[in-house]
Amino acid sequence: MGFSENLQNLRKVKNMSQEQLAEKLEVSRQAVSKWESGNGYPETEKLITICEIFDCSMDNLLKGKITADTTGEKKKYENLQNKFSKGIALAVGIILFGTTILLYFAGLSAMAETSKLEEQYGIVGVTVLLLCVLVAVPIFIILGIEQDNFKKKNPKLSNLYSEEEIENFNKKFPKAIAIAVALILLGTIMLIFLYGMNFVNEENTIPVVALMSCVTIAVPIFIYFGIQKDKYDIDKYNKTNSEENKKRDSKIGKICGVIMLIATMIFLATGIIYNIWHINWIVFPLGGMLCGIVSTILEKE
Repeated sequence: MGFSENLQNLRKVKNMSQEQLAEKLEVSRQAVSKWESGNGYPETEKLITICEIFDCSMDNLLKGKITADTTGEKKKYENLQNKFSKGIALAVGIILFGTTILLYFAGLSAMAETSKLEEQYGIVGVTVLLLCVLVAVPIFIILGIEQDNFKKKNPKLSNLYSEEEIENFNKKFPKAIAIAVALILLGTIMLIFLYGMNFVNEENTIPVVALMSCVTIAVPIFIYFGIQKDKYDIDKYNKTNSEENKKRDSKIGKICGVIMLIATMIFLATGIIYNIWHINWIVFPLGGMLCGIVSTILEKE
C-alpha cells in the first residue's frame, strides 16, 4: 500500500472530503484527486502538513499500511450503483415502451378509414412517446449527476467485495443475459413468421409491436445486469476515474448523444412526413450500433 491509498484512507477515517482537505492544504481539489489516483505527488512541505492534519508519521504515510473501515463506503457505493442500474434500466424501458405504443398507433393510422382518424392515431402515438421521453430524461439527468458527484468525492475505492460475492453475481449474470437474448430472438421469430406467412399486410405493425415488446423487456435487463457487473469491478472504477479516461468518456457521451438525437429526429420526421412508422424504427438500432463503433474506436486511442 502506498501514499495514494494511505492518503485516501486517512481522509475517510476523518470523514473529510477532497475539497476540505484541499482547503486545509491550500491546493486545488484536482491536486488532491491526482495524489489519491497516483498521478501526482505533493511537495515535502505539503507532506509535513498532511502528517500534522492526520496526526501520523511521515514513514507511516509514505510506506505504511493505513486502513479505513470500508463498511460505510461500501454501503454508499452499493446503494448508489443499485439505484443507478435500476433507474437507467427503467428510463430506457420507458422510452422503448413509448416507441412500442407509437408503432401500435402508427399501424392503426395506416389502416384508418378516414384521414381525420389517421391523423388522430398519429398524434396519440407521438404524444405518448414524447410523454415517455419527458419522464425518462429527468431520471437520466438526476442519476447521472448523483453518480458524477460520488465519483468526484471518491475517485478511488478500496476493494469492497469478497471473491464469494463476485462469484455469486457471476453465476446470475449469464442466465440473465441468456433470457434477454432469448426474448429478442422470440420477437424476431414472431415478426418473420407473421409477415412471412402473410397473416398481416406490410402496413400492419403488429409484428413489429410484438418484437418491440420483447425488446422493451430485454434491453433493460441488459442494462441492469451490465451496470451491476461493472459495480463489482472496482479496478475498472478506479481506472475510469483517471483524468484521461474522464475526457475520453465525456467525448464519447457527447458524440453518442448527438447520434441518438439525430436518429430521433429522423424517426419522427420520416414517420410524420412519409408515414413509414412500420420501418423507420430501424434508425434506433443503427444509431446504437454507430455509438458502439465510436466507443470502440475512441477507447483504443
